[in-house]
Amino acid sequence: MSSECSLCGVGVSKPQPLVDKTPAIRLLKGQLFATITIALCAFGWGQWASISAGVGASIALIGSAYFALQAFSHAGAGSAKQIVKSFYKGAAGRFVITVLLFSAAFAGLKLLQVGWVLAGFFIVQLVAWVSPLWDALRNRP
Repeated sequence: MSSECSLCGVGVSKPQPLVDKTPAIRLLKGQLFATITIALCAFGWGQWASISAGVGASIALIGSAYFALQAFSHAGAGSAKQIVKSFYKGAAGRFVITVLLFSAAFAGLKLLQVGWVLAGFFIVQLVAWVSPLWDALRNRP
């Protein structure tokens, strides 16, 4: 993108953000879709299987959402140092949130089925691991 300088009439380019939020938004949408899908599919094994898978998937989704909010809070910033700091803050926060949510889930919901909780969590995490590969393959010339 370019525009003209108001003083001399010469075309100048506008600074581009160092980080693009689009892949993160696409990832969160994919994880939300996976969360809903795994909970609905697990319902075939019973109500608590569905609840358990949904809880595990939601834990992964909430952690990813926190990371995205933190990591991309300075997406338009010109300082790479700020961006790196926000990525570290997001990763550390995601870890703490994940631990706390697993603890709360198992302490508060006694009928949770561990296998389904972990399956839901890992399937949604798998979306996060595969999403960059998917984006790279989709954007190939």
